[in-house]
Amino acid sequence: MASGAASRRPLWERLREGRLGRWWRSVLLDYASACREAAGAARRRPGRALGAAGLLAGLLGLARACPDEAALEAALLEASGRLLLLSPATRSAQAEAHVGRLLALRAEGRLAVRGLGLLAVAYEAPAPPDAALYRARCPHLAPAAFAALPARRRLLLLDVGFGGRWWLLRARMRDCDVNADEFRALPAPLRRLSARHLHSARNERLFDQKFQPVRLPEPDERHEP
Repeated sequence: MASGAASRRPLWERLREGRLGRWWRSVLLDYASACREAAGAARRRPGRALGAAGLLAGLLGLARACPDEAALEAALLEASGRLLLLSPATRSAQAEAHVGRLLALRAEGRLAVRGLGLLAVAYEAPAPPDAALYRARCPHLAPAAFAALPARRRLLLLDVGFGGRWWLLRARMRDCDVNADEFRALPAPLRRLSARHLHSARNERLFDQKFQPVRLPEPDERHEP
């Protein structure tokens, strides 16, 4: 009789009184009490609540702006395009070497990017990700062989992405049109430049004045015949 009465109860009531229903109900009650306590604490200390909300929003913004592999590829193509517009004599050797290395690793499929939440890292992978057959057959590409190598050869960090930018590539591309090797033969005092040595604003002003029309003084009417 009891089993027949239990079977005649509605499905929603049976789910609510079951073990899973009681568990969900206790979880919801816990979350509701935690939300009430958080709202009470926010009313008591609104400044701290606003600070915590601002910090959480900032962390979420940084997580959303974390660059990925596509962002690194776009930045790398832009950097290579900037270097191609320069003559080989004026390119920075550091920038050219860094970009060339990244392009070579990208062509080999060994330029890997790993997202870590707020930031991302670009590193040199020991082998392309689709080389499973070679890892299985070649002893030099097996995971055990790489485990025996030092840590600095297993994971070689190439760049760090944070805030939507790849910072090491950005630092290498700064002053990419200045070749420091051209000035090594100069004396030490001539290798350093200060703000007083630069006269670009004055030179540009004189250059613009060169194209202005010449204004002749108007003739005096008293000297006219």
